[in-house]
Amino acid sequence: MDPITKANHAKRLLEDDILKEAFAAVEKDIFEEWRMSAPTEYGARSDMFHTLKGLERLKARLQAILDDGLVAKSRS
Repeated sequence: MDPITKANHAKRLLEDDILKEAFAAVEKDIFEEWRMSAPTEYGARSDMFHTLKGLERLKARLQAILDDGLVAKSRS
């Protein structure tokens, strides 16, 4: 798949209200779990941290695909 087509897909996903709502809900749920956890629950807190970082990484990857497509589009 060419970069411009991939960018169009990434843009659609990043602007999708349901997906944005799902990301926000997951972030909120994890934050609430973290807030309610005991400071001594290192494993659970670490898992929550890594889950949040994974979600951030997914969003960043979609944004990178979009950015790459925009660059490719400007060159064509």
